Amino acid sequence: MCGIFCYICTNNSSTEAEETLESCRNFLKNRGPNYEATLWYDSMVLFYGSVLWHQGATLSQQPMESDQTVLTFNGDIFQKREDMSRSDTMWLLERIEACGGDTDLFNLFASLRGPFSVIFLRKEVNRIYFARDAVGRNSLLIGRDRDGNTFISSVGGNVGSNVVHELPPYGLYFIDLECVKESNSVTLLPWVDDCTQLEQINPLTIQLAVQLKIPQDPNITPYNFNFHTALENETLLGGDIFDSLLKNPEISNVCNHLVGTLRNAVEERITNTIQYCKLCLERQSECIHPKVGILFSGGIDCTILALLADEFVPANCPIDLMNVAFEKVNRTKVMPAQTEWNVPDRLTGWASLDELRRLRPNRTWNFVEINVSRCELNEKRKIISQLVFPLLNVLDESLGAALWFASNGVGQLNEQTYASTCRVLLLGSGADELFGGYTRHKTAFERNFGGCSENRSSEHRSLAYQKAYEALEEELKLDWKRLPSRNLARDDRVISDNGVTPRTPYLQEDFIALVRSLKASQRCYHPLGPGIGDKLLLRICAHKLGLTEACMLRKRALQFGSRIADRKQKASDRSTYLQD
Repeated sequence: MCGIFCYICTNNSSTEAEETLESCRNFLKNRGPNYEATLWYDSMVLFYGSVLWHQGATLSQQPMESDQTVLTFNGDIFQKREDMSRSDTMWLLERIEACGGDTDLFNLFASLRGPFSVIFLRKEVNRIYFARDAVGRNSLLIGRDRDGNTFISSVGGNVGSNVVHELPPYGLYFIDLECVKESNSVTLLPWVDDCTQLEQINPLTIQLAVQLKIPQDPNITPYNFNFHTALENETLLGGDIFDSLLKNPEISNVCNHLVGTLRNAVEERITNTIQYCKLCLERQSECIHPKVGILFSGGIDCTILALLADEFVPANCPIDLMNVAFEKVNRTKVMPAQTEWNVPDRLTGWASLDELRRLRPNRTWNFVEINVSRCELNEKRKIISQLVFPLLNVLDESLGAALWFASNGVGQLNEQTYASTCRVLLLGSGADELFGGYTRHKTAFERNFGGCSENRSSEHRSLAYQKAYEALEEELKLDWKRLPSRNLARDDRVISDNGVTPRTPYLQEDFIALVRSLKASQRCYHPLGPGIGDKLLLRICAHKLGLTEACMLRKRALQFGSRIADRKQKASDRSTYLQD
């Protein structure tokens, strides 16, 4: 992961630009600890770039400048390229310079595979272009002060301006430097139909250009099964349900397709990085330390990732499983004799670790117990709040804290102090949104199912199921639409602060397209209850892979499973743990 920054002056005064950069420079540098530099263009635009080296035989410095372009790039491009030993940043610069006008640029960025955020200047047209990938996996903030100076940055940190927003991942934006003083100087070339969130980015007024033709996902042959019909006359329990469903040829085929696609996503996120850990990178010596970690609660999403990661991490390299627990809030005057760290995620983590060891006994699995006291949390609360910014509520700061300590990787391994050397952290992000794993999905289904009795006619029950699934379908669409602004940019800012790159296999383009081509009735079946019905299709995949225990573990939100949050709090409230 890298840190990128751009400040556009309206009055050619460098002081405010330098001060704004300095206010967030430490956070930007933490994202890219291997190199940093600044570059001024025409006394008007200040660029900054820091580099966390992953791709390419040698490190590519940034900002990168040529006769035509200034480029700062943060992300991973997983496109197959002729020479994979060259960095993705250098490849992107060449592709940008091969583009003619805006249509070519739009098509280039709309078709990129992998998470990214980017800022670049085309000197010939005197324009600054910037964007986040359409899924919104990488952070990019935009702000403007009272004097009309605009800045774009991976992270806000201590930036004094209170007018800072997460840039919606709606398309390719640009600013004409000759019109920068005008209130509507930002133009968007959209790759989505709904751009309503732009109205919230005050005081910026963003003009919508005529929508260009968006590259379409490849056609996927539709599947005709649904879980209600497949299970209509079944009275099975637990794992027997999975075995029964796998006898259905269509369900078995879609599981094979899903596992194969997810396996490819895991492979490209593990193999597309230099084979050095944090300790060995500088001297580039042979490295057998852990380079890949997994945020590991023991749940189905992360355990599948761990099992697939084993196929691509060299056999002599351990895999770090990061398991976070927070000290319980003490609401009494009686001090406990010792802190209890066996939070729900610790218990499920141990259980799923046993299953991984049974299935992959030759792998060294480092189960890293990251135990965070309230004192340690308070020491880091300001840093975490600045990384979470401009988001502020309980959910954001609670999850931000859990992810920051997990990616920091300092804990206990076999009762000894341990500091992870990983530079890549795999996350299960997106699985709940794609497969119907949240309680609100179950609620949407049950509210519209209306408690339909077994005594009602088959026709009446079928209509009730149809209505319930239509409501669930809408809830899944809404969750997917909100995913970039609710989760991903925040997680990127927090995790990257530890010099670690978050990578999210469930949010790979092919995997997303495949899952979203399925109906809600083909992804989950909530009448089976929690631990089976939610994310049912993914659980069947886990069962097929041999995870017969993990496939039946109930979903538990990270903030509750790690005990960072209190169930009595509202997720939308301002945090009581991290506020000053």
